[in-house]
Amino acid sequence: MEYQLEELLPLTARLAEKYTSKESSSVTYETAQMLMEAVLYCVRECRDTSEYTLVSEHTVKAEDAYRIGYDRVVEKTRKAKEIYDKLIKDFCDYGCSNYRETILKGMPAFFIAYDARFRPQDHLLTLDYPTVNIHREMCGIDVIYQYLCDIVVEKDFLECFPQQAVRQLLERVQSGNSTGYMGNLSELVLVTAFGCMITDRQLSQLRLCSQDMEAAEQYFRGDDLQRTEGKLRMLLRVLAEKSGRQIWASYFDSLCHEYAVRIQNGIEYGNLETVFFG
Repeated sequence: MEYQLEELLPLTARLAEKYTSKESSSVTYETAQMLMEAVLYCVRECRDTSEYTLVSEHTVKAEDAYRIGYDRVVEKTRKAKEIYDKLIKDFCDYGCSNYRETILKGMPAFFIAYDARFRPQDHLLTLDYPTVNIHREMCGIDVIYQYLCDIVVEKDFLECFPQQAVRQLLERVQSGNSTGYMGNLSELVLVTAFGCMITDRQLSQLRLCSQDMEAAEQYFRGDDLQRTEGKLRMLLRVLAEKSGRQIWASYFDSLCHEYAVRIQNGIEYGNLETVFFG
C-alpha cells in the first residue's frame, strides 16, 4: 500500500490538532515525526483487515485506510487485554523473577500507558522475558498481542508438567547464579523433556543425572546435523501427540535446529551436559 506524502500530511496535521487540543498551530519536529509514524502505523494496519481485502487498494483513500487501521489498533488492544486478563487468573512464575516481573508488572504498565491514538507504534516494554519466537519485525500493539499469544501457548505447555518439577528444574539451573535465570522456561523444560524421552526417564520428574549423558550421546552418535534435527522433531511430534497439543509441533519447531547444533557441538567437545539440563 503506497500513498503519496501529500495524502498523508493532512492526516498528520489533523492528528497534530488533536494532540495540541487545537491550542497551538505548530508542534516540534520530534512530535511531528512521532505523529507521522502513528499515521503510517495505522495505515499499515489497514492492510491486514478483511474490510481492506474486500476492495482494491487503489480505491481506499489514505484517510479511510488510516481510520480502518486505527480501529484495528483499538480492537487489537482490547483483545490483548482480554488475553492478558485470562492469562493471569492462574499465572505461575515457577520462581523465575524475570518471567514474573515482565508479566505481572510490565504488562499492566503497558495497558495503562499505551497510546493508540498518538503513539500506536510504541510498545513501551523491553519484554525482558523472551518467548521462543521473537518477533523483531513487529512493534506497537502488534508485538504485544503476538507476545501474549505466545505466552499463552508456552503457559499451556508448562502446565502439562507438575509445577514442583518445573520449580525444582529451575532451582537446579539457577543454583550458584546470582542474577537468576534469564532464558525461556518452556525451552528449558522442553530440552529436559527431550533428554528424559531419550533416556527413558519419567517426564513428570524432569530430572536427568550425569550417567544419562552417555545414553544421550549414544542416541545421537554418528548422526549429522540434519539427522539430529530430524530426531528432535520426531520427539517433539510424539510429545505433542501424546499431550493432544498439535500446535506445539509448529510453535517449538525452531528450537529443533538450534538444539541440533548444540548437541552436535556437545558431542564433539564432550560437554553434552550443557545441552540437557536436569
